[in-house]
Parts: sequence; C-alpha cells; structure tokens
Amino acid sequence: MSAPVVWKPQGGPTGSQSLFLTCPIFECLLEGSRGGGKTDALLMSFAQNVGRGFGESWRGALFRLTYPQLADVVAKSRRWFKLFFPEARFNKSAYEWTWPTGEALLLRYGETEEDYWNYHGHEYPWLGFEELTNWRSLTFYESMHSTCRSSHPGVPRIVRATCNPFGRGHAVVKERFRLGVGGVPSGVVIREGGQRPRVRIHSDLEENRALLSVEPDYRATFAGLRDPNRRRAWLDGDWDIHVGSFLEGVWDARQCVVAPFPIPSTWQVWKSMDWGYARPYAVYWLAMDTDGCIYIWREAYGYGDGDNVGTRESAGAVAAKIKAIETHDERMGYEYRMNLADPSIFSKIGADRSIGRIFRDAGVRWQPAWNARGSRVNGAQEIIRLLSERKLKIFNTCKHLIRTVPALPPAHLNPEDVDTDAEDHAWDALRYGVVRRRRAPEPDQEKPDDDNSGAYHDADGNILYGTPA
Repeated sequence: MSAPVVWKPQGGPTGSQSLFLTCPIFECLLEGSRGGGKTDALLMSFAQNVGRGFGESWRGALFRLTYPQLADVVAKSRRWFKLFFPEARFNKSAYEWTWPTGEALLLRYGETEEDYWNYHGHEYPWLGFEELTNWRSLTFYESMHSTCRSSHPGVPRIVRATCNPFGRGHAVVKERFRLGVGGVPSGVVIREGGQRPRVRIHSDLEENRALLSVEPDYRATFAGLRDPNRRRAWLDGDWDIHVGSFLEGVWDARQCVVAPFPIPSTWQVWKSMDWGYARPYAVYWLAMDTDGCIYIWREAYGYGDGDNVGTRESAGAVAAKIKAIETHDERMGYEYRMNLADPSIFSKIGADRSIGRIFRDAGVRWQPAWNARGSRVNGAQEIIRLLSERKLKIFNTCKHLIRTVPALPPAHLNPEDVDTDAEDHAWDALRYGVVRRRRAPEPDQEKPDDDNSGAYHDADGNILYGTPA
C-alpha cells in the first residue's frame, strides 16, 4: 500500500512550483503575485534532497531580512517538516533544523554586506532567500553566493529565492532578473559573461487551488487596495510599477514600450546625447510620425561594471561607434539635421579641443541642447506631457532607458526634477531630444557668421540656432 501524499506541487508538472523544484540552473527566483505558494516551494527545494545520502554535506541556510520576519518561515517549516520527517528536530534557540542523518537547515537573517562576514568561509550548497525585494541592495545576497559550495562531490549547489513585486528592493531585483515589459521571459536562462546562469519562474495566485478553495475571496482582498501600485504588484505580479519614482502614475510600460519596426524614411529623425566618461554616456535616435508621436528607436549606452559607472571610452571611440551604427542610414533615407547634446561638451577650458570638436572631427556633429534657466523642469514636464498623451513610444531594445528612466526618484530639494545623483543619463538625453530646442547664444560670446546667413556658431563651428546658408 502506497504512502499518502502529504504535499505536492500546485499546478501539476508544468506549474511554477514544479518548475522551481526541478530547475537545474544555479540561481532561480520564484516571483509573482501573492498567494502563489512561494514559501512552501522554497522549503521543499531544500527538503527534496534530505535523505538522499548526502548526510552532513547537505547543509542549507534560509535568509530573511530581519529576525522577526523568520516567524512565518518557522511556522510553515514546522507544519510540513514534522509530517515528512518525524525524526527531524527544530532547535528554537539556534533556529536550526537537524536530521539524524546529518542534514541541517539554518534559518538566519542578514541585511548588509557586513553581515556576510558572519558566514565567510562557511559551506552551504543550498541557499534560500525569502522575499528578496525586502533587501534594498543585493550586496548581501550576491556576497553569500560565494558560500554556495561543497567539498563533497555530487552534492547539488543551488541558490533559490522568492519574492513579490513591490518593496524597497523592487528595482534591483527587477534589473538582476530582467523583469517586466521588454525583459527576459519566465523560464529563459540569463547568461552573462563568466557569471553563473540565473533564471526566474513566474508564479500566479490562480495556481494555488488549495488556498482559493478555502478562501475564495482571497483575490478580492487585493483588488480592494487603494494603492494602485501595490494592487498591481500583489494581485497581478506586475513588475512595471515604480513606487516613489518621479514618473509614478505616468509611466506605463504597457502603453509606451513597443516592439521595434522599420522607421519610414519620410519621418523626421534626429538624435540626442548626454556625454559621460567615468559615468555612462547615452545616445538616442528619435523619430516623429505624421501624428506627432515621438519614437525612441535606437540606443547606445556606455554601461560599465557597476551601478552608474561608465565605460571610460574616449569621445573619438564613441563617435566611431555612432558612425558604425549609422553606416546604412543614408541608404535608408535617414537625414539627421538636428543632433542635440549636453552643452558642456563644447567647452574648451583647459583643453586644445572640446569634446564636441573631437566628435565633429570624427564625423559626428552635435549642437548644444537647450539649457536656459528652467530647462530641466520644463523638459521634465514635456516628457510627462508626451507620456500622458501617449505621444512618446520607446522600442523595447532601448533597455537602459527602460531600466533607468521610470525608476528615477524626484530630487530631494526640487520635486519638479529628478534626482541628478541617480543614473539620469538616459533621462537627460531623452529630455534634450524631446524638447528639440537649441541653446541660445550668450550675447557677449557669440555673433552671427560673416556669411550673413543668420546662423550663429560657437567657437568650434557648431550651429547654435538659426538657419545656415
């Protein structure tokens, strides 16, 4: 007579719990709406290798951000483990599960990279993180990966995490696993350089039939939330929310992020740039259709190794990249008559040539973008207007604009502008591009050209405004 089934994954063999438990990838995140059974799946991920002959080598650590948050994990582990493993023991003072065969699961908490040093040198072939979006930064999470090892051959080495959208770590988790519109689909493995592979699996409340049969009104609990961001996060598992961001309530990726398509040669096209060397540079190609809708359809972004770190490429090298990107544009009928950039690149203070002149000598001409008093606030309002009127669309290939712009917080001292200490380079390039105005010359520094064309140039020969002959 077969033993009774105490627990089985919800949703069958193709459900999120089954996919999570059978996932062969080193790092796996189970994310989605609330009530999908993610905590149970996390505990079962460790439990499924108990009694497999690994003994003391099968050792795990399950983390929450704070000690009080462990209470729910303790309650659920006691509920299930006592049914599966009557011989297992839970030490209340040490917060540890141990088995007579040697396996051990430690329930722990940690927040910062400093907390990692409490575990430096340890071996945990299984690591679990409950509610990963509770962590503001992923430094502790990433540092702990170094402890996911075993000196015993054949022991699985895996990192498992769960979370819902929302929380102070929403943005960093979204970035790491490329979640939301334009991101990597559920189940598709992310491989970057020499890093270990990672993947995310989406969970939905509808899979948890056991919960819904007992609490059929559970979904209505979240439908009644007044906060629309919290409602979308917890009810729908929607990652395209931006709590506390400058564009909160305006940015809707479902409306403004679109799949790429060929830009007609009859549309007006131009580009904009925010320069950066130690910080990222951002270049965008824009186009306007016959109805006045602006499309951001191409991106070049100098994203280095680390948050808000540039690639430290010279202006000449970036110009060469832009030229290469535009190799076939003339044949396609694209003509860039207006190319707007941060006005600071035209300064020659302390140098023989300005950055703008280096670009020009390399075959890429820029004009100074509008930076009169109030231009930042007015530019921000123009972006908001275009988004509100659904007149601004971004190709989903512009991944750094989609990553950074909707997440920018407002400035601490000026809520009408974004925080300039954040990664605002795509924002500035976007602002230059959608305003489409050039800087007016300063009377004591500029004068009309001698050709009487009415065009004004700076010292590098760049047109500031007016029409050349």
